[in-house]
Amino acid sequence: MKKLFSAASIFILLQFSAPVFADDFQDGLDAATQGDFKTAFEKWKPLAKKGSALAQFNMGLMYDKGEGVKRNYKKAVRWYKLAAKQGVASAQFNLGVLYSKGKGVRQSFKKALIFYVRAAKQGNVSAQFNLGLMYDIGEGVTPDYKRAIKWYRLAAKQNNAQAQFNLGQLYESGERVTQDYKKALKWYKQAAKYDNELAQFRLGNLFEKGKGVTKNHKKAVKWYKLSADKGNETAQFNLGYMYSRGIGVKQSYSEAVKWYRLAAGQGNVLAQFNLGVLYSDGRGANQSYSKAASWFRLAAKKGDAEAQFRLGMMYEEGDGVDKDVEKAVKLYRFAADQGHAMAQGSLGWMYINGNGVEEDLDEAAKWYRRSEQSRKAKNDRSPLSTLR
Repeated sequence: MKKLFSAASIFILLQFSAPVFADDFQDGLDAATQGDFKTAFEKWKPLAKKGSALAQFNMGLMYDKGEGVKRNYKKAVRWYKLAAKQGVASAQFNLGVLYSKGKGVRQSFKKALIFYVRAAKQGNVSAQFNLGLMYDIGEGVTPDYKRAIKWYRLAAKQNNAQAQFNLGQLYESGERVTQDYKKALKWYKQAAKYDNELAQFRLGNLFEKGKGVTKNHKKAVKWYKLSADKGNETAQFNLGYMYSRGIGVKQSYSEAVKWYRLAAGQGNVLAQFNLGVLYSDGRGANQSYSKAASWFRLAAKKGDAEAQFRLGMMYEEGDGVDKDVEKAVKLYRFAADQGHAMAQGSLGWMYINGNGVEEDLDEAAKWYRRSEQSRKAKNDRSPLSTLR
């Protein structure tokens, strides 16, 4: 099973808040909204000194973000603490962020936890999510998945898509809670409604595999495409594969090439390899051994054994590249050292014929033996890589 995406921290400083009193405060808010932070600072500072909790929070935010004043985390902490003492949840949350990052204060996850809890109990959704994350990954606390789920649920009820996704991830993996694909599906669907690309990708995977739901390749394609359109490289790769095989869609090598290119452009090794295959065969694009070699080369540099073997063959034969048997031997060896049976056999052949290396029958016999062992272990990959 493909490794699940890790939960991601969301540390978002909340925006300026306005009380129902004080014309000066509203004047400051209007100025800040228009980007005139200097005027906002001048309006809010006197109010903050007189004890206005929200003015204190906004002073902290300005020092935190460096708007209207030079960024100063220590001063931000000072103003946040004053507002936090008066119960401003946003200030409590932002203090938690600064303590967790060690900005303006000595880093302390313990203090971050305290401020997150205070904010979370007042319904601050970002604090609820961060608490869930801390207990989920054990950041500054002992991992506690019951508490993680508790805080994620509270954030999820407030439509926090990342919390919804993380709940789905916990239930899908089953590594820390009882595995439940139906619950995973439920939470992924909720996150997907808010355009969470990771949730959309996982939904595609569940429909493709038939986990927690009846297998449905058309729905898998639907969810993969939503995720792929947002730039998810694994979804782009999977779409490319499904188009190349006609799974859930009408087979189209040109569409496969389109999606593989997008994934390959983001460094997806399997997409790079598959593009090499398609260009080599002239499927979905005009046949071009030079382009095939370029894509194989990218995948080979990242250690893909099949790409190393294919590129080695091209150098041995001079297809799309200048013939160079020494490079061919080098590439065969890279692949052979990873247990690639055909590369091992090719190395044996090169040693028998003294092609790119000195003739050495003993060395040839060694590689032929290894090739036979690897064939029995089925170490080679089929031409077009499978779905992740």
